[in-house]
This record gives sequence, structure tokens and C-alpha cells, in this order.
Amino acid sequence: MTTSPISLETIKFHLIWNKDFSFNRENQTVSLEELVEFLIESLEDADKQTANKAENLLTRIGKPAIPFLVRGLRSGHNRVRSTCAMVLVRIGQPAVASVQDFYVRNASRPKLRWIAEFILSELGRQIPPVDARELEANRQDMGRKVLQFAKAAG
Repeated sequence: MTTSPISLETIKFHLIWNKDFSFNRENQTVSLEELVEFLIESLEDADKQTANKAENLLTRIGKPAIPFLVRGLRSGHNRVRSTCAMVLVRIGQPAVASVQDFYVRNASRPKLRWIAEFILSELGRQIPPVDARELEANRQDMGRKVLQFAKAAG
């Protein structure tokens, strides 16, 4: 990204006045992906007002932000998770397939399953059925990853 921070007001001004989400700053181009990642990362330490601004900007970006927002649902920060969930709800229909996929992949993890169920219910969508064999495969895969991590650390 750039050497100096980008303010949310700078981003907001640019999004309002330009059709293109990428822009030049200090002879560097800030891509849409960098912009979305910056906005989501800024939520980790954001106060309520800043988080609200980031939420509005992410909603304005819309569909291109969906993969990053879905990834944000896995964050260890409550504000990141909750803001990503609300933006996905505000984006609406374009987010449904990605959230349903997230639900199916994470159905064995109660915290992640809950947030996906919340988003889908807010969008008026059915919770997709999950095959018990798929849940068990996810649990076993998670167990293998934990063992690999423990071996590498120890």
C-alpha cells in the first residue's frame, strides 16, 4: 500500500466522485483489493464512528468486497466479524451464494455457523442442508490441521 495512511474520508471522497475504485496516491495505485483489505483491517482498532464509516464504504463497494467480507467472518475481532456480517446483509442477494458456501464449509464450527445462519436469516434465505458425512470430514480435517500445527510447534 502507501507509506502514509489513507483516511476513510479520502476514500469516501474518491468513491463518491469517481466510477473507478482504484486511485493514485503518491505515485502508487491503490487497488480495490487493497482498499477493501484496508477497510476491514481498520475495523480491528476502530471506534464506533470509524467502524460505521468503514461499513458504509464497504457496502458502497458491494459485490467486489464479498470474498473479503466472508473471509472477515473468521476474524478473531468481534467488531470485524459483526461489521462484515452487517455489510453482507446490506449487500443482499449478491452475497447469498458466498455466505451459503461459508456456512457449508464451517457448519461444524458453532461460532462460524451461527454468524452464517444470522446473515442468511436476515436475507430471508433457508439454511442449506449439510450432509453429516461432510461435517465429519470437516471435523477430521480440522483435527489433522491441529496435529500438524502441534508437531510443527513442538
